[in-house]
Amino acid sequence: MLKKLFITSILLFTPLLQAKQNMFAHQISENKKYTKTIRAFMAQSSRMTQLVHKSYAHVVFPSIWKGSAVLGYAWGDGRAFVRGGIWTGNVKMTQYTAGVQVGVAAYKEIIFFKTRDAFERFKKGGLEDSNQISVVPFYSGLSADLNFDTNVEVYTSSTGGFMLEASTGLQSFEYFQKP
Repeated sequence: MLKKLFITSILLFTPLLQAKQNMFAHQISENKKYTKTIRAFMAQSSRMTQLVHKSYAHVVFPSIWKGSAVLGYAWGDGRAFVRGGIWTGNVKMTQYTAGVQVGVAAYKEIIFFKTRDAFERFKKGGLEDSNQISVVPFYSGLSADLNFDTNVEVYTSSTGGFMLEASTGLQSFEYFQKP
């Protein structure tokens, strides 16, 4: 009787343990993706290293995809970190643009918040103006973008694609507190 109960328990709990193990493997893979993105930005500029260590918080988007043909749309998922690299939540970015634009591009983005107040305003969400002029010839490296606040700095790094663009639009950020 005990032997049957033991074998049944093993058969029932083994898939649960494997599922939990797979969940941890996925989480480790995701963590590496964000660490790799932050390190890539830091390797491109000593200014990035200073901002990572001195800013109150930063939001990292390892991959943002953008497509356009007169009207444009971009989207990406990111994570928010406070000083010390503590992950506090997830961020979803969407962008709608209109103008002279055509192409598809992928890029990384990092947003630095120099003060707690600037980060708290960001977490409340809302829309930000997005005016862009860019030419992405497959890969173009690091660029600083127009900042929408004196306590916020935004940097992007092209990872590929081809985009010609002179547009205006809106960016929306949605912050989700880490459980």
